[in-house]
Amino acid sequence: MTVQTKKILVALCLCLVLAITVTLGVFAFIPNIKVNNFGDYYQSPFTTIQKSMAFTDRVEATYSIKLDDETAEKRAEKIDNAVASIKTRLSKTYGYYGSEVKYDKDSDTITVAIPKSNNTNTGAKPAARTILSNVIVNGKVEILNVNYSSSPSYSEDSVLLTQEHFKSASVRSYLNQDVTLYICRVRLTKEGKKLAEELVESTPYTCAVDGTVETWVYWTGRELQITYAYGDEATSEQHAKAMAAYISSGALETTLTQKGSTVTTANKFGWIFMVVFGALVLASFVYFAVRFKGLCLIPILTQLLAVFVFMFFGALVHLELFNVAMAVGVLLSYAFMSFFSAFTFEKMRKFMKEKTYSWSRYTAFKQTNIISLIAHGALLVLGAILWAIPTLVTAPLGNAFVYAAILSFAVTFGLNRLFALMVGPFFEVKAAKSKTRK
Repeated sequence: MTVQTKKILVALCLCLVLAITVTLGVFAFIPNIKVNNFGDYYQSPFTTIQKSMAFTDRVEATYSIKLDDETAEKRAEKIDNAVASIKTRLSKTYGYYGSEVKYDKDSDTITVAIPKSNNTNTGAKPAARTILSNVIVNGKVEILNVNYSSSPSYSEDSVLLTQEHFKSASVRSYLNQDVTLYICRVRLTKEGKKLAEELVESTPYTCAVDGTVETWVYWTGRELQITYAYGDEATSEQHAKAMAAYISSGALETTLTQKGSTVTTANKFGWIFMVVFGALVLASFVYFAVRFKGLCLIPILTQLLAVFVFMFFGALVHLELFNVAMAVGVLLSYAFMSFFSAFTFEKMRKFMKEKTYSWSRYTAFKQTNIISLIAHGALLVLGAILWAIPTLVTAPLGNAFVYAAILSFAVTFGLNRLFALMVGPFFEVKAAKSKTRK
């Protein structure tokens, strides 16, 4: 294979990698888009991140707790379950993965804080008051063996299936006469399936929430389908998601009564962080371009790819990026990754003045391997230690360091090495010409 052919193949591979990187960047920042005719939306990582309270006003409501007479241990268990259930409902119904739900032992209250505005898939923006009222209800879902078409009323004697018979719940959409509607699909336990044999398939039965008839439900022979066809598309979706969240989280087993609420001014920290982080990334790219000339393509491409991958991963695990400690951790982590990329390519640049590209590449990575490996290992251990300390500073900071150590390792010991090997045909020719002139 000729040198020219190798250069063409390398250029094609780099164009492919660049296209993948640009595609990831577009889908990391693109607004919500409808992907089909069945009401399914793509929600970008940046859209998910913007649901943090770092971008908007904060609504904080405080609720008093009413429980039946319980032992201290049982009471504490029910309160912990209530806090976890509210968090589940906020995330599954409204996408608020980073909302604060806390129990204050001194005042015996639960505080729920959410962003004032909401960016749902369909663009609907329910008021914070509506969101809070939906997530703090008891949420006891029951299926009655009563035909819905007969205008049923709730009766405990008619209850066939309860929370203990539900295995899991998910939301699916369907198209009905050009209107997108949503259903909550419920899988049952073995015991639940046996009880469901009393139901006639394709017949509407009654679904009740907290003792109030809510909507109708069908038994398909394999699963329950809780349907809500009234209202517009957004209402249908929110209802289905709320029902799935009630089933997934379980009933609160407590009564919460609002004592008060406050609204803080708009928080701009998220936008400040994005500007600072963007400036840091741009500054690193300028440095690479000025310092390493043609070699700059490698660290710029690998770090840009790492940034987009981190955004997707952060949204996937619902990483709370905009805690101050987390933001500092992300900035330090990017600086760490940039330093070790520059550390290796600086060695390579110096060697290339006197030696061939292949020798320079091999020697540069060999001489920096041990130091880079020790530094990445130390960052990983430090991150794990900080992550294990349950404070609002150490845990998020450690979280960022752990992910950064893994991602930076993949860049420093993987992508940088691979791309440096790939572009060899271009720089070998330059080195040969330089040597000939001498």
